Amino acid sequence: MDMFPSFLALPSASSAVDFSAVKLSTRRSDYLAKSSNGGPVFLLHDASAASYSPAIELRYVSVQFHSTCRVTASGDMLEDQFAIVSCDGNVPELHEIFVRCVCAAAEQLPLKASTSELHSCIRDLLEVFRALGQPSIREITGLWAELFVILRSKDATHALELWHSDQFERFDFSWASNCLEVKATVNEIRQHEFALEQLKEPVDGAGYVVSVLLQPLSGGMAIVDLANGIERTLASHPTLRQKLWRSIAAALGSDFSERLDRRFDPSYAERSLAVYRMVDVPAPQEPRDHRITGLRFRVDMSTVDSSLAGDPREILDTLFASSTS
Repeated sequence: MDMFPSFLALPSASSAVDFSAVKLSTRRSDYLAKSSNGGPVFLLHDASAASYSPAIELRYVSVQFHSTCRVTASGDMLEDQFAIVSCDGNVPELHEIFVRCVCAAAEQLPLKASTSELHSCIRDLLEVFRALGQPSIREITGLWAELFVILRSKDATHALELWHSDQFERFDFSWASNCLEVKATVNEIRQHEFALEQLKEPVDGAGYVVSVLLQPLSGGMAIVDLANGIERTLASHPTLRQKLWRSIAAALGSDFSERLDRRFDPSYAERSLAVYRMVDVPAPQEPRDHRITGLRFRVDMSTVDSSLAGDPREILDTLFASSTS
């Protein structure tokens, strides 16, 4: 069940302890509600005896433990003990990511979660949303292109498994002894910036570069649109759904409002897609001076021929499929 439309349809809470809500699943007594100021509120059932646990306050997210709440869902009313995880109602652009991220995490809680297990789940979530108060080190074009590659692949579930979990990982996708780096640009010229180490193929393996040209389009697809398309293929994979939304939240940074509004033309991206072997990309020699520990350079790839024959989309699907053999 898609919980975000259900959240939008909910009435706002009448108080801090009385909620009209929708139940997340039949497995646990967890609920999604709407606060009095319109923000999403998760009520995660706590099976432990009540004890003191300090509240947690971040810029956009707050948590209270061992809260007794009255919940009305599908005409039934109950009163029980919950951990309350809330998102600020004043940042509606963040609500969908928050709802989808917490839903995926809650689905992995044990049947009768203790306070310590809720603490562990919530702590991991907060690490992601803490990043929303920090400047991002990622270009939104790169994130868009990576999600686009996942969405348009024949097996988005498998492509997401190969996707990096950490933005500091060396390559965007990796498997066995192979790796794939995605580059995107809004310039009309196929020009990309590389770190020299990004073009070092694995020993006894192969490395690939996907190049995507992006064109801004007000009616195009945004990050959330791409992610929603991917999530629809992940109904039975809560761990991957959590990976998807956690990675997006972690990459957005403090200017998430502007970044979430960026939209690009998916058909233009599809037509511009190109795939290369890493050895096809012109690169300088490894510096001989050991004092040079990093080297970045820009490459005009508009005249670079790929050594990979065939349709780029089919090449990508073949590469991802080969990682299962």
